[in-house]
Formats: sequence, structure tokens, C-alpha cells
Amino acid sequence: YEIASCLVGSEMCIRDSLHADPVYGENAQDTQFRGMKMAEVEIRPPRDEAEMRQLWHLNHAVFSEELHQHEVHDDGLLIDKFHAKNLYFAGWDNGEAVGMICAHWKEPFSAVERFGDVMRRAMVPGVTAELRLFAVRPEYRKTPLAPRLGATIFKKLDEMGFRLLIISGISEQKEFYEHIGFRAVGDPVQDGEALFYPMVADLPPILRRCALAVARCTK
Repeated sequence: YEIASCLVGSEMCIRDSLHADPVYGENAQDTQFRGMKMAEVEIRPPRDEAEMRQLWHLNHAVFSEELHQHEVHDDGLLIDKFHAKNLYFAGWDNGEAVGMICAHWKEPFSAVERFGDVMRRAMVPGVTAELRLFAVRPEYRKTPLAPRLGATIFKKLDEMGFRLLIISGISEQKEFYEHIGFRAVGDPVQDGEALFYPMVADLPPILRRCALAVARCTK
């Protein structure tokens, strides 16, 4: 469940902003994407345990209740098994968590556990980070929130010296991942009801593309 199909609502905004030919904002639907709710949304890490619990609730809402990749819990919380080593960024609208993304760079890697040597051979030791838990609330999916979250964590990882990203890319969004710079390095693997591809991306170009998407989507 590392990268969710919940990004489909943001896909049009990103696709339009990365194409050189179309002029972004030519129709009413494009207009609603521009800056929608973005003035109120702050991108930053969670500040305390209460805010972290909001991310666990969001994690549960998307990956357990919506995508059915995990069992539903009575307390509405889904705590990631790699929580202690994750770097989190979230979108906050008046104190409410409306989107999240995280990364880590220490063994074990979820993608290696899923894909084995196929993924390990694609990694570059010491400069590879795994991107996970990309989730956005439905009402914020037709906004630039997803590319803003991506650009924020990509910039941080770039500043830390990382050069390669790995993900478990859900099959429904494979074309989207490829559009923004990821590439499949092996065959898909079934995990529950979902099918995942081992995917990697060079960080500097995907950072540039995501930053461009944010600039074009929010102007």
C-alpha cells in the first residue's frame, strides 16, 4: 500500500502542468483545480503525537476503508510498521490532516520484502530512499496538494543527498507513475487484491518535474 491509487484526482492537474502543448486552464474544470483550497493548506511534518494520530487515521481511511489493502480496525487507526524510521510530511487545513506522504532509507525496505532481488538490484546503496503512504482525502484530490506533497519531500531528500527513489506502484496508476518519472524494473506482484510493480525514479529529474507541476497548477 506504499503508493495509493487515491492520487487519480490529482493526475489531471499534474498531467496538464507537465505537457508543453496544452495551455493549462482553458476550461472550467481546469480552473477549479488551480489553488483550490490551497491557500489554507500548510505542508509540514506532524508536530506532536495528536497530529501523528491524525495521520494514522488518514492512513486507515485510505488504505483500510477505501482501498481494502488492510483490515478495518475498530479504533480507525493504521500505524505503519516502519513508523519509527519514517520521515513524514502532511497537508494541514486548519489543523486537520488532509494529505500525507513519507519516506525512509534504512533496511529493511518494504519494496525489497515484496519484490526481492529485482528491487535490490535496482537500488544504489547509500543514496536510495523508499517513498510510501502517499494518501490524500477525496475532497482534496482535484487540487495541487499531491504534487505539493511530492515536491516537498523530494526537495528534502535531495538536500539530504539521496538520488534514487523506489516505490511499490499499484497497477492502476502505473501509467501515471511513468508519466512523472518512475519506471518499472520487473514484473508485477499480487498482494491481496492489489497488483504492484517494482518502480524506481532518479530523484533530481522527478523533483524538477514535480516542482514545475506545483508552479503551473497553483498560478
